[in-house]
Amino acid sequence: MAATWKKLAYADDVPALTLFDAAHVMLASNEANVAVGVTLAANEMVGRLSTANIAALTAANVLTIIGVTAGAEPTNATTVETAGAVMETDFAANGDMAYASAANTVSMLGIGTNGQVLKVTALQPAWETDLGSIAFPETANATTRDGTTGALGQGLFQVDTLEAYVCTVAG
Repeated sequence: MAATWKKLAYADDVPALTLFDAAHVMLASNEANVAVGVTLAANEMVGRLSTANIAALTAANVLTIIGVTAGAEPTNATTVETAGAVMETDFAANGDMAYASAANTVSMLGIGTNGQVLKVTALQPAWETDLGSIAFPETANATTRDGTTGALGQGLFQVDTLEAYVCTVAG
């Protein structure tokens, strides 16, 4: 059988060397079967904006695509603090608590000492030794809760069930 030969490429199918008229040129196609050269300058990349043709994108173009404002600061301790956020480094000691004041200003409350309870007075948390009406200092008889102080707001735990009760009427 005789050999048959088929031409694999035609001159019209091969990009002309004149497309590469400069260094840093890439081939792209903005429509089917039409090659164009895209020349890239320093700090540019190939891409496409909206419905535009393939082109060399600048840093500003890329920032627009990814939704970042030009000149945006990276997230670091300084920018986080400036934004008013709380970071782990704001907690200096074991037991510190962060709270927001009425003006939405974050403040730190250090750990209390033994015998203190956390109370809120004038919308600010603080460690207090006066248990006041929030305390549950007593235990009560399982049935009658006899032997307890019947003061308005006074609380107690029922011994057998550990259920909490609060006095709603002064005795």
